[in-house]
Amino acid sequence: MSPPSTTPLLATPLRDAHESLGGKLVDFAGWEMPLDYGSILGESQAVRDKAGVFDVSHMARFSFTGAKAQKELDHALGARMSDLPVGKARYSLLLAEDGGILDDLIVYRTTEESFFVVVNASNRIRDWETLTARLSATEAADITLDGGGILALQGPQAKTILSQIIKTEDFCPEFLDLAYLRKTPFGNLFLARTGYTGEHGYEIFTAPGQTKDIWNALLEAGALPAGLGSRDVLRLEAGLPLYGHEIHETVTPFEAGLGFGVMGWKHRTFVGSDALPHVHPPKRKLIGFLGEKRVPREGYRVLSDGIEVGVICSGAWSATLDKPIATALVQENCNGPWAVDIRGKETPVHITNLPFVPHRSRD
Repeated sequence: MSPPSTTPLLATPLRDAHESLGGKLVDFAGWEMPLDYGSILGESQAVRDKAGVFDVSHMARFSFTGAKAQKELDHALGARMSDLPVGKARYSLLLAEDGGILDDLIVYRTTEESFFVVVNASNRIRDWETLTARLSATEAADITLDGGGILALQGPQAKTILSQIIKTEDFCPEFLDLAYLRKTPFGNLFLARTGYTGEHGYEIFTAPGQTKDIWNALLEAGALPAGLGSRDVLRLEAGLPLYGHEIHETVTPFEAGLGFGVMGWKHRTFVGSDALPHVHPPKRKLIGFLGEKRVPREGYRVLSDGIEVGVICSGAWSATLDKPIATALVQENCNGPWAVDIRGKETPVHITNLPFVPHRSRD
């Protein structure tokens, strides 16, 4: 048995603020982060009904700059960069040579020659090494630990609350828009109309010294603090993948229903594209289940007509639907009846379309 790690946990600029609010702090990808502030389901419902704010400053942040940045990123990533307009964000997959998913990420194009990339905290080191190896002629910087952070304001009241604290309504009219606002009460501010809940919302990229003031202002304006537990429930309700669950190295974009993350793969050359014709059409598919009483958890066996055909990827109690929900990766051409082996008992589940809860991010 390996001895416990003695490496101290990383802390966001809001670590003490979370503690003062009663946040339950846990180790998440090497960061001390709030799991919840008392009620995961209550925080989830608050985001659906009003607005919640998440500290996601643990997410890794990279910048890539140079005349060849667009061309090299176009080859390094599954999504096309050559037609990404300045001032827009795009979802992409980072593939291995065999077409497996190393990570999913968001690319933000800030100028013709500048790109900002946010990747999963757990994959920071590997993603950095992978991307920089593929971008030989591009200036790269890992700015994760620069003292800034990311605040995710999500929910139907998000725009009202954000407009109130930054004193303008002129920003990010469309989903995936970016905005660089000058002379706000917090100084220059970079934000994007993106998020991980399926709700209308914004991600605010704070510079060193801004995070606490903006966090406090959002809370005073009516946003409720929300932890990583509710973020997971919300993203699952929205049918959004999480690395290590719905996606990982042995899952292809097509199995995960993420073909849009490799748009144009039949006509483009990028890392992993040579392997994609060999894994399309897929032999497995990602589906959604509604449970009855018990939550199907990650790793539980999925049965179709009594035969094992797959495994649960993620499961949670849905605050919005008030019932168990789960995703599963199963063999193609299975029609049920469906069940999940929950601790030795075959528990019936019902297949349903994803997402479980309709997206309102484009509203």
